[in-house]
Amino acid sequence: MRRMGILAAAALATGGLASAAQAQGSETIQVFTRADLERALTNLNATFEKQEEYRNIDITFEDSILADALLLACEDEETEKNCYGTSILATFENPEGATRETILKAINTYNYNENFGRAYLDDEDTISVRFYIISDGGITRENYETQISLWTSSLNNFFGYLYPEAATEGEAEAATDS
Repeated sequence: MRRMGILAAAALATGGLASAAQAQGSETIQVFTRADLERALTNLNATFEKQEEYRNIDITFEDSILADALLLACEDEETEKNCYGTSILATFENPEGATRETILKAINTYNYNENFGRAYLDDEDTISVRFYIISDGGITRENYETQISLWTSSLNNFFGYLYPEAATEGEAEAATDS
């Protein structure tokens, strides 16, 4: 009987925590909607605009990172009904004078050091970093935003891997400004 009382108390406490989390804005998303994505981007101070011909959204994050987002794995792709995936893609210019080997080294360094996103050269040799979030089983709004924010932070590191001269120059300028 005592065990049942402890289990009941634990269940109430867990339910209370879930209610408290929802009250604090940690509502669980089961499937992504355009409104969910736009809300997350707005909360991250990103600007965005829907493309006329495509379902993609063009995004500019606060630190001037340009990206493209798309809801995927939808029951109906055209209407974006019940989407289980969010894909965000950033592409980068080839560094001036860089060889394919140095670009691949930067990509490999990013993929080894960073936990958010996957860097690669696409079929047209465009340097790309893609991030994919799934809602399978549910994800809180807060977690959705946090993951996008962490991805954009990891892209700042990618700049340093891909454009080491610019990173060194920036460090030198910062040192002389002090």
